[in-house]
Amino acid sequence: MMIEKTNITFVPPMRQDDHGWLNIDGDTLLITSIHSFDDFGQSLDTLTLEDGQEVYTFDEGETFTLDID
Repeated sequence: MMIEKTNITFVPPMRQDDHGWLNIDGDTLLITSIHSFDDFGQSLDTLTLEDGQEVYTFDEGETFTLDID
């Protein structure tokens, strides 16, 4: 089984009230909401995109993943 790598890049917001965008393999999607969870020093941020998909980061936006394992 071959694992595909997805390239996800954060694009900063242009207005103060926006969350910004994520560029996922060349497709730029608006971040509509961000939910943060912190438990015993382990943080998880869930970013919901305009198409309904969720993207996760465990390191405050340094890296992103589409899967939680």
